This record gives sequence, structure tokens and C-alpha cells, in this order.
Amino acid sequence: MQPPPHPSAATGPDMFAGQVTTQVLLPNPPSFAGHQTFALRSAWLKKGLDALRDDARVFSADDALVTLGVGKNMVSAIRHWLIATQLVGAAERSGEFLASGLGTFLFAADGHDQYLEDPATLWLLHWNLCGPGSQAYTWVYAFNMWREWEWSEAALADAILSSAQANSSKTSSFETVRRDVGVFIQTYLAPTDRGQNTEDGLDCPLRELGLLRPALGNQQQYTFAVGPKPSLPTAIFAWALLNFWDWKYPGTTTIAARDIAYTEGSPGIVFKLDEDSTLAYLDQLETLTNGLLRFEDTPLVRQVVRTTAAALTPEVLLYSYYAAPMLEQLHA
Repeated sequence: MQPPPHPSAATGPDMFAGQVTTQVLLPNPPSFAGHQTFALRSAWLKKGLDALRDDARVFSADDALVTLGVGKNMVSAIRHWLIATQLVGAAERSGEFLASGLGTFLFAADGHDQYLEDPATLWLLHWNLCGPGSQAYTWVYAFNMWREWEWSEAALADAILSSAQANSSKTSSFETVRRDVGVFIQTYLAPTDRGQNTEDGLDCPLRELGLLRPALGNQQQYTFAVGPKPSLPTAIFAWALLNFWDWKYPGTTTIAARDIAYTEGSPGIVFKLDEDSTLAYLDQLETLTNGLLRFEDTPLVRQVVRTTAAALTPEVLLYSYYAAPMLEQLHA
């Protein structure tokens, strides 16, 4: 028995996920603009989705500034972050945008976390920015390909520019990429940790995840916080695992624990978990899913088995976490 659709959400297998149709992780062509150098702000997602419900063309409307109550550049930034977090998508008509299934599920009038009160939602947004299907080149590269322990803004920008030039004929200047990297840092690092004006990163919710911090004794160097993530629920880890699994190994019934921990685009890499933390989540899968996912940990093999691939989908896990315990119904 499949879970019932949310009353105001789109239905279908991709209702909560981006349309990932390729195993190429880095978006092509690369883009380093759209946010107008504004990091994501907490109120923008709800504000933008509410406005889109009334007018699918709100972002190009003459009265957009009045409707959204922000300046012109911020109108563009709100649109950018809604697209980047995969909460909206372009409609068939040019200039129109519609809420995605995830956007509706979370932020509709009867949504499950309209005001970003649950840290689980922040992990979902982070995954959509940095995991498979994301169009945010800097975010994807930094969390998946960049493996330096300590690094500077300029070093990351230089590596991203080199990667973009190697993978696309579309080129951007170093300064454009560096500005994008600056916004990336604002997204995850509290202004007080960076010594910047607090207005630059005002109210950016993803800072609460604790994924980025200044290097010890050097405010101009940064490091990712690799290790346990106490605010990351097992259900959201499992949701990300299924999204990664269906992207990397579609149609298979097993996946190696090493891939879950270390492969680019995996939960272990995107959530910056260490191996022990990843294994701790895998140990909880069987209980969480009533046996639909099972971790086999033996001297010969460490893998997750998906016992009924057709029944367990990422959206079931989100329903089980936010709405109601749906997994029992899969055995009915």
C-alpha cells in the first residue's frame, strides 16, 4: 500500500526529489551567479513560496518589490535560492515558477515545517544544494570534490574555476567565482566566526548545521567539521541514502557501506560524516524501516540490502518522519 499524497503536493516518484537523470554530479554548464551575493535567509523560502501560490509570475511582475517587501536584488536572490534548494521549478510557460512537491510538503499553508523549526528541514535543504541533482556548482564541488583539510577562500575559488574550465566551454572570471565562494562561506559560517559584518550572513539557517568553521588560530582559513551530526535524524539520512542509491546504482538491491561513506554524492560525504558516524546510521536502518533496509556487517561484506525496492521510496521516509508512521502500511 503506497502512502497517500499530501493534499496539496504534486504526486509521483519524484515529488520530493530533484529530477536526477545522470550520474554526472557537477552541474554543466556551471553557474556562479543569481544570488546577487546574498546568502540564503530564513524567511525567504516561505515568503517566496507564498507569493508564488498567488502569482506564478511574481518574480517578473512589476510589483514584485511590493509583494515580497524587499529590494530588486533580493527579489532575484529569493528566486535563486528557491530554485537552488529545489523547492520550485520552472513551469511550461516562460517566466512562471511552481512549487515542487517538497516545497509544497514543507511550506504550504498546511505544510509540515513552514518556519524551519525542525533541523531535519535544514539537512534536506543542504542535501538539495550539495547532493546529486543540484545546480549549485560551488556547493557541489566544495562538499564532494574538495578534500583539503584547511583552505582559504581564494584556494577554493581557484580549484572551482579550474574544474569549471576543464568541464565546460562556458567560462567565468576568477572574481565571479570568488564572490560565489564568499556567499558559500556566508551560508555555513556564522559572521562572528568569520569576523565579517553580521548583516552579510543575516539569519542564514544553514549555519545551524555546524558544517564549516574557521581553522584554529586563523580566521582566513576554513575547515569542514567532519564527524557526528547530532541534529541529523536517521530518517533524513535514509532519505538521502535512497536518493543517492537511485542516482548512483538504479535498480540494484545492495550498496556497499564504503560507497555510502566515501563516494562523491553520498550521505557520508555530503553530510561530512566520519566512518563511525555513517556506520551508526546504517545500524539503525532496519529498525527505522521495519526491515525494508538491512545493514549486513560481516567479516566478508559490509553492505545495505534493500529488500523491497519498489515499496520503499524517499517520500515514504519523509512522511514517516514529518507526518505519520507510514512504513507499517507497506506490510499491509
